[in-house]
Amino acid sequence: MTCFVAHMEKKGFFEPLGINVTRENAKDIEQEIARTLGLEGKRCPEIWEETKLWLADPKKKAALEKNLRRRFDKKLQK
Repeated sequence: MTCFVAHMEKKGFFEPLGINVTRENAKDIEQEIARTLGLEGKRCPEIWEETKLWLADPKKKAALEKNLRRRFDKKLQK
């Protein structure tokens, strides 16, 4: 699992979003976070640093959650 996706999962970030993180989808989740933050193609430490800033800002955190939920919440994809 990617460096920060595993950390976010341990902290319980994905559960309220209805996202089940697996070894198979962790890289896709990381890429979606990078895309949302405008950091496609960047390395894990850069993405994680920006992600922490987004999580500290309520509006940016809501936007990140919305994008992740739309892409990965299995209930919304049915």
